[in-house]
Amino acid sequence: MADWWHSRQWRLIQTNLRETDMLDISAARVVADLLEFRANVLMINAAGIIASYPTTLPFHFQSPFLKGDSLHGILDACHAAGIHVIARTDFSKVRRSIYEQHPDWAYRSPGGEIVDYNGDVHVCINGPYQQHYALLIIEEVLETHDFDGIFFNMGGYQTRDYSGTYHGICHCSHCQERFGELFGLHLPAKEDRDDPVFRAYRQFQQQTMDEHHDLVYHFIAERWPRVIIANHTAFRRGFIRQESNTAVDRPLPHWQYDASDNTKWAVGSFPEMVSSNTTVDFIDFPYRHVAVSPGQQALRLAQSLANGGALDYYLIGRLDNHEDRSGFAAVKDLFHFHAVHETDYVGLHSVAEVMLLKAEGNQAEYRGWFRILVEQHIPFDVVRVSAALDVTWTRYATVIVPGIEALSDALTERLDGFVEAGGALVVTGKSGFYDEHGDPRPGPSLVSLGIEEVLSVRDDMRASYLKLVDKEGFPRFVDTDLVYLDGAYVYARYEPSADSWMQLVPPHHFGPPERCYYDLVVDHPGFVVHPFGEGYAIYVPWLPGALFYRQGHPNTAWFCADLLEQFAGVEPVGGALPPHIEITMLESEDGTTRLLHLVNASGHFGNSFYAPVPVRDAEVSIACIARPVSVVGLRCGEPLAYTWLDGRLTVRIAELGLFEAVRISWA
Repeated sequence: MADWWHSRQWRLIQTNLRETDMLDISAARVVADLLEFRANVLMINAAGIIASYPTTLPFHFQSPFLKGDSLHGILDACHAAGIHVIARTDFSKVRRSIYEQHPDWAYRSPGGEIVDYNGDVHVCINGPYQQHYALLIIEEVLETHDFDGIFFNMGGYQTRDYSGTYHGICHCSHCQERFGELFGLHLPAKEDRDDPVFRAYRQFQQQTMDEHHDLVYHFIAERWPRVIIANHTAFRRGFIRQESNTAVDRPLPHWQYDASDNTKWAVGSFPEMVSSNTTVDFIDFPYRHVAVSPGQQALRLAQSLANGGALDYYLIGRLDNHEDRSGFAAVKDLFHFHAVHETDYVGLHSVAEVMLLKAEGNQAEYRGWFRILVEQHIPFDVVRVSAALDVTWTRYATVIVPGIEALSDALTERLDGFVEAGGALVVTGKSGFYDEHGDPRPGPSLVSLGIEEVLSVRDDMRASYLKLVDKEGFPRFVDTDLVYLDGAYVYARYEPSADSWMQLVPPHHFGPPERCYYDLVVDHPGFVVHPFGEGYAIYVPWLPGALFYRQGHPNTAWFCADLLEQFAGVEPVGGALPPHIEITMLESEDGTTRLLHLVNASGHFGNSFYAPVPVRDAEVSIACIARPVSVVGLRCGEPLAYTWLDGRLTVRIAELGLFEAVRISWA
């Protein structure tokens, strides 16, 4: 029997209930509110820190506020209305009274202190509570309630509390013992990538989390196979739950493509799973009762939909007693649209020919390339490094490795093989200079780059440039002779077969004005193109993505765009579109229909999100080998004007608001 979620185009709402919300909760009202949004999946608090039902387990703190309708009643009412229900659990903490009975369950700071946050004590993933007793709670929940799924909040190694205070690596007795068994070492005192003991600790974290995921997944899947399980990606089954959120102390700028980013990597890395990226209603943990702007909510949902994900909305409290309802209309708009057109979104997959690899660390370089690809209208997928060996690459003509320093031997071999077989590879910075554990390599691991030897890495290149000696291949630089460079630069010697482009102007005087000139240009390149097998690799020995993400100047974007189009052979979508229009292309399983999405992010202005500025007479042109039988705008609900000539389809949209979904059909 097929899993229920594969036939369900879901629209999820998470009402993250406060314990007092159970005082007068009404099952009928819960369902009525969900149906008003056209939601068909509910996530609701069930177990962990607080039991939202009468529990028989002495180590499970039961809410004293269970006066309204029960979870049983809510489940029955939802199921009668065709709404699936997912249990929200959180096993990262226990109430202080339970900790006092089981002090060995607690997380311990390097100084031996516990974290007690408002009477909830942090527990460790390696302790008996998460390893054993949490399974008994899961068993009780799923045996006594007919939940359709389960979600685990704040899993893994937690080192910060809700105020953001950092408490350090856990030094509980269970961590000390387990780390000693596996690595024969004492736990590191702090997080330091240059410390080999900390690098071993990172391996320890990954191994123990993998083991715990395996334990929990099999415990549930073997007993309740119809229950969808969140975020156990190793099994490529279930759903991936992420958040698009804000925080008052988070460094600016806001990541305006957050929902696209989350959805792209989930869909590209784990296509068998449902990508459910939620738009978080509130501003931050201390301000859970005030919503972010409706424009931001709407943009997140449109981005998720356009990139092949589900719709998901998360708020604190209930829908009927929420104190800031300003985002409701925007969320309903997207949910209602999807409900009407959900059959159009069944079984879709991306047809992008560019892959952008994603890894933890060096986020700025990755985000800069993400922005460049979106704003140059180049369709692309995102694949996580951890999943790259498990997905097919046959569709991709170009792969971008944005400064990912730690790469495994297996992945570098596959990247080299991709180039050898005819692909184009774009690599920046110190990609592959370290193995997957963060240990330094004696030299770059990617043979296809044509690097004979790394001479040095200079981290501060302030006041340096790359000079365009030959402008062939740089159509955007007719009136500009220099690309500015900041940050790190890799000095290297290349194989004779590598073709070097541009010349380096090393850091020079920039003050006083009378001395603002350079008199030294050295023969170190802005990038090299190295033929390898049937393909070629392009190596950029600096980090243009990070520079563009931080500063946003077109000088950097022009460089990257010319590099992709003129040297990597990447073809952008054509037409008359401003850069703030994101374009994606999804195709049906039988290949007879494509959904071309155009998402208008013009509402992002400074550090605010407003309603987007409508784009009138938008025109988009794509390669199309056969004349379609129909071209329809699902958002406007009308056939769209188009022309088909010489294998290209040009579609015109009279007015583009937040987004349009263009259904192109050949049958």
